[in-house]
Amino acid sequence: MESIKKTWPLRTALGGGLGPLVKAGLLASSMLVGLAAPAWADMQAGLEAFESGRFEEAIAAFNAAFEAGEADAGFYLGRMIELGAGGPADPRAAAIVYQAAVEAGSSQAKNRLGIMTLDGLGILQDYAEGARLICEAADEGEPSALFNCASLYADGRGVKQDAKKAVKLYQQAAKKKHIGAINVLGQMYAEGRDVKKDEKQAAKYFQQTAAMGNPVGLYSLGQAYALGLGLDKDLVQAHVYFNLAATQEHPDALEARKLVEAKMSYDDILEAQRLARAWRPDPAS
Repeated sequence: MESIKKTWPLRTALGGGLGPLVKAGLLASSMLVGLAAPAWADMQAGLEAFESGRFEEAIAAFNAAFEAGEADAGFYLGRMIELGAGGPADPRAAAIVYQAAVEAGSSQAKNRLGIMTLDGLGILQDYAEGARLICEAADEGEPSALFNCASLYADGRGVKQDAKKAVKLYQQAAKKKHIGAINVLGQMYAEGRDVKKDEKQAAKYFQQTAAMGNPVGLYSLGQAYALGLGLDKDLVQAHVYFNLAATQEHPDALEARKLVEAKMSYDDILEAQRLARAWRPDPAS
């Protein structure tokens, strides 16, 4: 990849005395093939610090990883600025950081910059340019970009509407375990929308996301069991999944659980509750 040597003067601060979000002179340079051990360690340290709310440590670690050649560290820095992690959000500064990360080779940053361009968030709104960035990131295999590019083709936003291409992109994203894509495909097969209706295939998709603990997957699998859509009708299992979806605050789960309870015996309800208590997510599904 062509070496890029640009300085991005970033003066935005997080506030609360945490200091500058990124160092003045953040350098976008050519990426190494593979990720060197120091960059990997810094990325891990940054993610752990961010998740623990230690934002100053996260900033320092992500900066170090970026300077060591990890382009996606720039994506995480941009997200911290955009979300206001520890201080005021600054979409304009975030867009600058994303651009640096894009030029360093980050598909994640390219996807996010594309979304900001579509929405005109901190950057001039431009549907065509936003779609270009997102779908380029999709061509690079970035899972969220595959999902977003599929949605653009489904809606005809920034690109010519193409339902077949949208389905293909959703399928590519689903193979990479993108939960949103798997759920969308489940709905498409359940409804016969842009694909041949196949309730069994729809149920398989919902089983995948339900196993990950996703509320939409849990609720949709509950519906499949309650109505016998692609699966044998089973009110006990329907109760289990509606109950689990309710704990994840799915807006329709409580009412759905009440409806199946009205058709169940007391002992069956107790059994469903026992099964729900014993259930554990399987992120590897």
